[in-house]
Amino acid sequence: MSIEASDEGAVRRRRERTMELAAMFKEEMKGSAKALGVIIAKFQMQEGVRKSTALDYYNCLCNAGLVKISRGKKSWHYEPKAEWDLFKVEI
Repeated sequence: MSIEASDEGAVRRRRERTMELAAMFKEEMKGSAKALGVIIAKFQMQEGVRKSTALDYYNCLCNAGLVKISRGKKSWHYEPKAEWDLFKVEI
């Protein structure tokens, strides 16, 4: 039973981190590749995760359609319409 509780805790923490990163992108709404790097670095420091882990969270947001890359990876924008589908809450 304790294994299930720890799994639930890990899932909750991953969801909270994903929502935190999404909120950081929503604050800016759009930006350049440089701004994207700054957001990922801030997330990395605030959450205490490795860069590879922060990039994994970022890639999940991109794959889910919440953050969309354009102009050959030179810019990005946040897609608020995807927010409800992913989180069932408005961030």
